[in-house]
Amino acid sequence: MTIDRMKSKSIENRVVDEIHDCIYVVMAKRILTDGEIYSTIRVELLRRGGKFPAKGETLVIAAEKGL
Repeated sequence: MTIDRMKSKSIENRVVDEIHDCIYVVMAKRILTDGEIYSTIRVELLRRGGKFPAKGETLVIAAEKGL
C-alpha cells in the first residue's frame, strides 16, 4: 500500500499584533514580503468596516490569487 503525500498548497504567513492582542494568518502560495502581508491585512480590515479582531482572536485571511 502506498501513502500519497500531499504537499501543502498554502503557506501560513503569521503576524502577531501585540497592541490589539490578536494574530493574523495570511494564507498564500509562497512566503510573502512584509509589505504584501500588511497590505493584505489592511484590505481585510477595511472589508470588515475597520474593526479589529476581538482580543485573543486569530484572523485567517486568504491572500489574493496573485500572491
